[in-house]
Amino acid sequence: MTITVAREEVIGMLERAAGEVGLGLRGFYELGREGLLDDPSLRDLWLIWGDILTEEDLPDKRE
Repeated sequence: MTITVAREEVIGMLERAAGEVGLGLRGFYELGREGLLDDPSLRDLWLIWGDILTEEDLPDKRE
């Protein structure tokens, strides 16, 4: 079975999940890249979906 999910939907899901623990999408991305996500559900999301995130998906650091 194949399930197709739009990239924008995945990014929205990651953003909501990160927001629930007080992280933004950039914080999720940076901690995931460093292997420092403590929350098990965020760590799982990073392992499954983190590779689709790029710098262009992240808010500006100044925001």
